[in-house]
Amino acid sequence: MELYFAYGSNLWTGQMRKRCPSTQVESIATLPEHRLWFPVRSKRWGGGVASIAQDPKARVEGALYRVSWDDLKVMDGFEGVDRGMYRRVELPVLAGTESLLAWTYISRVDEGAPFPTTTAYLGTILRGATEHGLSEDWIRYLQDFPVSD
Repeated sequence: MELYFAYGSNLWTGQMRKRCPSTQVESIATLPEHRLWFPVRSKRWGGGVASIAQDPKARVEGALYRVSWDDLKVMDGFEGVDRGMYRRVELPVLAGTESLLAWTYISRVDEGAPFPTTTAYLGTILRGATEHGLSEDWIRYLQDFPVSD
């Protein structure tokens, strides 16, 4: 089983289990020295979708899942890896005090980025953040992103 760090719509376990039936919740985790932003437009979601970017003064909260290698390859399809929308990378995340390597996705950057997201997309992220008990500060941070609808 592979470790996967989710910070966007895959933060909601319901979506993860539809995409990757092998999904097991491991813990919450933090990706240090990165920030969350919305640098790519999604036709499916109708607005900006999440990615991460290096930022030495920031951190990204998310969920750490265990998924099968086969399901991770299926996730590549959902994330548009073959179309150049996202690329899968392995990064160190903190689960409590333990540093672990986990797969995650980083998007391309479309011209004009960042973009407002949609209420539906942001709502899916917030649903996952609440479900996993991410910090109140993180939930407020998410709520402050602009939406286009």
